[in-house]
Amino acid sequence: MSRIFALFLLTLSLSCSSEDSDNDLPPDPYILEAIIGSWAYDQVTVNGEVFLYQHTDGCDKDLFQFYNQEGKEFDFEERYVSNCDICAECALTATNLKWQLNGDIIKLFFGEQLVTELQILEVDETQMRYYREFDIDDDGQIDEVIITSVPYDPYDEFD
Repeated sequence: MSRIFALFLLTLSLSCSSEDSDNDLPPDPYILEAIIGSWAYDQVTVNGEVFLYQHTDGCDKDLFQFYNQEGKEFDFEERYVSNCDICAECALTATNLKWQLNGDIIKLFFGEQLVTELQILEVDETQMRYYREFDIDDDGQIDEVIITSVPYDPYDEFD
């Protein structure tokens, strides 16, 4: 199952879409405020089957962060332990994108290119849950994926 999680992270980093909605909604003000921070992956639900996220023992947890402050306006960063044969122990791989909130949909961009969309299902001070559709196991069929995350700020970047 850890291969599926690694594939998920790689897919988030590399998948691209040329679709863009012309009927953008104004951002939900509660979500706009509540998502700012650092979040560790906790559970992954794939087509209704729930899995605990497999973090690398002895390393910081895999995480993603939403920034919106001076110098980091609408920046999204994801950091995860590389776990490759030639990597140093606990070596991190990072992805940096821009984000935009439309209603309850977060759009992630690499430059002007839309990379993916995340639908916020729930967010509060204890967890964030979002929904995404993509082919997680590369079998040619779109999977329904729900990611549950919890607050986690090992670098003390957020108040």
